[in-house]
Amino acid sequence: MQPKILHIEQTRKFRYLWLKYVTGVNLDRHCARCLKGYYSDQISPRVSTRLDILLDEYQAEYFYLCGVSSPYRWENNFHLAFRYKAGSTIDVNEKGIHVKIVDAEKIDIVRRDTYDHPMGDKPEYYSCRNWQFAQQISGEFK
Repeated sequence: MQPKILHIEQTRKFRYLWLKYVTGVNLDRHCARCLKGYYSDQISPRVSTRLDILLDEYQAEYFYLCGVSSPYRWENNFHLAFRYKAGSTIDVNEKGIHVKIVDAEKIDIVRRDTYDHPMGDKPEYYSCRNWQFAQQISGEFK
């Protein structure tokens, strides 16, 4: 089984809007490149509203939905990490995105004070929520 996006709507403009099927991590990179996997062809900044998107394009344990604001302001970016969980629902309406996903569980992205990684002291890494999430799940791909 896979999660299903019942509804996704953009209420403001995004430079990038993507959903990735996460199949691994590369902690030597930051932003989208630290999350190995495949991009969904069903999510993009050109589509303001979509209904009934079954996330079955690829197999993955984790999913990451990211919106990069336009004009770019770090604090206006949208981040949602989640995984399959039968019977659970995510309903998020923030930072210009309203999304409702069934059979999914939200994963809170936790920023630590320090990271045991050569890049962990570089602001472009430790402040990147994609990288923070990759750090969180990295033990599951070793």
